[in-house]
Amino acid sequence: MNAFVTISMLLIFVLGMLLLWREGLFKNTAHLIFAFLFMAGAVVIRYFLLDFESGDYQTFLAPWTEFFRAHEGFKALGLSVGNYNLPYLYFLALFSYLDISKLYLIKLLSIVFDVLLAWACMKLCSRFINGRLRLIICFFAVLLFPTVILNGAYWAQCDSIYTFFAVYAVYLALSDKPVGAMVSITASFAFKLQAVFVMPIFFVLLVAKKIKFKHLFIFPAAYLVMMLPAVIAGRPLWDTLTLYLTQAGTVGDAMNYNAPSLTSMYQWGENTEMWSTLLVVAAFVFMFIVFAIAIIDRKKLDDRVIFGMAVLLAVGIPFLLPHMHDRYFFAGGMLCIVLAVSDLRFAVMPVLCELASLHCYYAYFSRHYLVQPRIGGELMLAVLIMAVVYVGIYLEKNKKHKINP
Repeated sequence: MNAFVTISMLLIFVLGMLLLWREGLFKNTAHLIFAFLFMAGAVVIRYFLLDFESGDYQTFLAPWTEFFRAHEGFKALGLSVGNYNLPYLYFLALFSYLDISKLYLIKLLSIVFDVLLAWACMKLCSRFINGRLRLIICFFAVLLFPTVILNGAYWAQCDSIYTFFAVYAVYLALSDKPVGAMVSITASFAFKLQAVFVMPIFFVLLVAKKIKFKHLFIFPAAYLVMMLPAVIAGRPLWDTLTLYLTQAGTVGDAMNYNAPSLTSMYQWGENTEMWSTLLVVAAFVFMFIVFAIAIIDRKKLDDRVIFGMAVLLAVGIPFLLPHMHDRYFFAGGMLCIVLAVSDLRFAVMPVLCELASLHCYYAYFSRHYLVQPRIGGELMLAVLIMAVVYVGIYLEKNKKHKINP
């Protein structure tokens, strides 16, 4: 480890503490000590994971960064490299200029967003509860969740980035800040296609009048702005805007790619194309059922119900879809933490979600399962059922108290 990494980790520690202090959570000395110790623990754990090189890093991220280094950094944005969308590649292009280990730079970027994600989840939780201690617990539950630690500091993945923007978008929308919400969900989508598991909640927000139809036009405008650096570098505009469409054919035809989803629970035979089509239809039907409930019960759409529907979508859509990967429940897991901290009756939800995902993470790194793959799908199904119960409880509660958005 070099001095740069040590200083960077200290700055990340300071960032976490400042975010908590800014929210006024240190008025109690015990809370300050609690936060100090857990923030230090979160940083130290990650510090000792930084040297590990995952297969994904060696096969993809390291060569992509070297490509930028060999082709004059940002000038190479006009060329085709990698299968991540451009905002993440902007960082790799920047890293190519620095005489610092690309492994550390890539992981430190994800760790910074781990902290920001924890803060965004805490902010979202604050829409439902006021207790300082529970908000601090929400922050550190996210920051110390094993899959969050492993995803960035160990695996060198970047799911905390798109999930931060997705969670923050939901918070902003519920806080009556529609412009910021639209920009944030656009950033989420610009970083990772998996943002589509959360994006449908914006239809519910539209029904609930948290956003207006005119705000939807912010999405394409903001997306275009985020793609402009690559276009300026010489990348064709149409190719840039349709990058996700060109990647659609590279998903693969296996029903399951180590994901705790429905496809892990059964043997699907040889006709995977037919089953894949049916499951895609099922995912859309599920989404439209959520939309229909939102429309029918639109007068009952308070923040709790809207949030519950966001959890339903973030867990239910990847649960039903074919070709899902082990990390595709990352955003759903973070929303489950917020739900559990805000309503302790559902405290088991993030635990089950974490066990489902963690057993898939373990299988990826060890190349074998501790338990049968279907167990992960069954655990995630239990999470989905509890999310349905959560929405049902608050819809029923709002029958007695009319909501007039």
